[in-house]
Amino acid sequence: MSMWSLAKTLFTKVGRVPEKYRPSKELEDRLKAVTPFENNRYIVEKSTPEQLKQQNIILEEMCTYCKVVVAECDQVGRLKYCYECGHIKPDRTRHCSSCGKCCIKYDHHCPWINMCVTHANYKYFLLYIIYTSILVYWYLLTSLEGAVRYFIIQKWKEDLWKILYYLFSFIAGGVFGYYPLGELIIFHYQLISLNETTVEQTKPAVLRFDNAADYNMGKWNNFRAVFGWGLWMWPIESNEQDGLHFDIRYVNTQQRNRFVRVEEEQSSSAPSGESSTN
Repeated sequence: MSMWSLAKTLFTKVGRVPEKYRPSKELEDRLKAVTPFENNRYIVEKSTPEQLKQQNIILEEMCTYCKVVVAECDQVGRLKYCYECGHIKPDRTRHCSSCGKCCIKYDHHCPWINMCVTHANYKYFLLYIIYTSILVYWYLLTSLEGAVRYFIIQKWKEDLWKILYYLFSFIAGGVFGYYPLGELIIFHYQLISLNETTVEQTKPAVLRFDNAADYNMGKWNNFRAVFGWGLWMWPIESNEQDGLHFDIRYVNTQQRNRFVRVEEEQSSSAPSGESSTN
């Protein structure tokens, strides 16, 4: 199960932003023209209030052109746009500096497997951690027999190298079983309980009309959003979401009705797993 989960993690295509989120060249050039450019990169944070206003107007035009609606804002209150990839960022999308591309519902870039963990392979990544941890603990448990035999047979000198080997294995396995595997399981359990990703814990999402809003829809719904409709412990596709649309919990109920996600005519023909309203 560990190897199966790892294979699914590695060979599942990373979730990328669809082409429909890419605006016209004219709109892209207009946005870049009013964005400060230094050291071969666009620096939104150095924009003047007037530039930010113009950028917001253009970004709204981009959403209209692409026929999409997004809820998240960036650190300066604009709709999110990636200057490197050249498209509007769907909610919970982040640009991976290691891969140089945007990923939908981006969690993190894992150095252990040298690839991004996103909406597409997050379930398989978690199962890989869980089953590998079980494997390590099973190895430690079954290796106790060697230590027991050493004290029963009492060949202290002849079998000393064996008990030293077991001792080293126990220490190495115990350390690896707890860190990073055990801590990763605890960490991601906490993240899923709140419906957060790794990057969102350090840099929370900012949602329009209500800065206190989040994606936390209750523990059961949060786990279902990750593991899907069933077969949670099997590394097979069971997700009900598309990684682009997410339910939002608004705290300011008076402002809630100001934002309704309806992507033109597509909302009436959306798949059953796609959320069309928030």
